[in-house]
Amino acid sequence: MKNYVKLLASVTIMAAAFVSCEKNDDLQETKKTGTTNKAVQQALAPCPTTYALVLSGSAGTPVPAGMASTIFKVDLCSSPTGYNFVSQIRVGLTPVTSVTGLCDMPGVPDFAWAVTGINSNFPGKLLRVQISTGSASVVATTTVPLQDIENFGNTGLFVAIKEGTSQLMKVSVPGGVCVAFGPIGPTPQYNGLTVVGNNFHAISGLTNLICSPTRGDIFEYPSTGGPYVAKYSYKNLTANPSWTMKELGFYFDSCCGKRWTVGSSSGIISHNINITPCVLPNPTFLLNTATTGQNYWYIYDFMGKL
Repeated sequence: MKNYVKLLASVTIMAAAFVSCEKNDDLQETKKTGTTNKAVQQALAPCPTTYALVLSGSAGTPVPAGMASTIFKVDLCSSPTGYNFVSQIRVGLTPVTSVTGLCDMPGVPDFAWAVTGINSNFPGKLLRVQISTGSASVVATTTVPLQDIENFGNTGLFVAIKEGTSQLMKVSVPGGVCVAFGPIGPTPQYNGLTVVGNNFHAISGLTNLICSPTRGDIFEYPSTGGPYVAKYSYKNLTANPSWTMKELGFYFDSCCGKRWTVGSSSGIISHNINITPCVLPNPTFLLNTATTGQNYWYIYDFMGKL
């Protein structure tokens, strides 16, 4: 019995030493790569289904009247990128024109929030939309017209761009009240908004303030609101103007390795894995939606749906 106790104690000590070594190895790897347990957990989290808000025409903001509003499923993991029609947004039997933003309705399967701009046939509205059918209902009138609405996980925080400006707005959902989330940005207009970690990234597609002459200035805002705290560049080459022309769907992909992804209202989906200013690579082409055989090509927003 004494021998058994000694053996058990010895094994316990060895196991503890092994675990300690493993922890030290993990710590060293964390120091080398900058990863954390939280980052690992996020990487192992379920991947969202990616959808796009696709309109029937190509334009900047404010989005003009009369453009049909549809939802497409986008598969960034496939090659070529998957792009398939899901539904057309309607209130009753009436198609909703010129929808300007789409985001997840956390915890409610098959439903999303959408916003419309000033020129929609349902102007300045917050909509509740069933993704699979496109059936929508008007929930509220927003106090300013919006575009590119984003939900910050399941925290209840929703942020959007005031249509045609570089002003981010905190949006009360489902109330529709909008208040300034930060000061007006340094460019005339933001064209897209996405969530990256604990921050929001807003992109101005045609400006080149940060890494001239390449285009796509990106500004980072903390989830607490206030002024932008960092700036980056999508670094779109001047030879590829349609990649970041006009209104943009902007999306951060953490599952398929595409990272910062842009879908322009010109119908080009591209991505960049590193937005450090003036550091290669430049964006990489993913898909010309006009070559897919689908009826609609012009991407105005992305959303991830868990």
